[in-house]
Amino acid sequence: MVAVGRRRYQRPGSRGLTLIEVLITLVILLLVAAGISRLLASSWESQLSITGQNEAQKWAQRAVDTVVDSLRGASSVTAGEPARVTASFTNDNTITYYLHQGELRRDRYDHTTGQTTSGEVVCRGVSGLTLRYYVRAGDSLVEAASPLLAQSLRVSATVRSGKGQATETSLVRFRNKL
Repeated sequence: MVAVGRRRYQRPGSRGLTLIEVLITLVILLLVAAGISRLLASSWESQLSITGQNEAQKWAQRAVDTVVDSLRGASSVTAGEPARVTASFTNDNTITYYLHQGELRRDRYDHTTGQTTSGEVVCRGVSGLTLRYYVRAGDSLVEAASPLLAQSLRVSATVRSGKGQATETSLVRFRNKL
């Protein structure tokens, strides 16, 4: 009798995959998947850290720029401490910058209206504010004996944001110093 149908070709002794071979393959795939997931988690953590650092840098720069830009036109420092400065202007307006409970704050007095604005928040998350007062000595700057004699001010602000921290520093020369 003749067999009807097709016969599959099989190598002698070959019957497919054994259970051990399938399990070993699954373990290898799981190890590769675990490595990839750890790599993705590490990448995500790095991204959060970089984002926090960038945010801190942005806010520190904004805080320093705000102080420097507004004090540039000052005519004199009327009160100065390592973390607080009050400056007056030729139009008799005054402005004060200071650190209060993690916030850089500003007080303003407008001479023409007689109005005072107190405690205006310039930047949050500020962990440090350092003000150093200088006078010009030839071509260089030296620390002023008193803030009231200052011709320039170095402003340094440290800001924390998320997982980042940044410190920005800038120097302002009082343009209208009397």
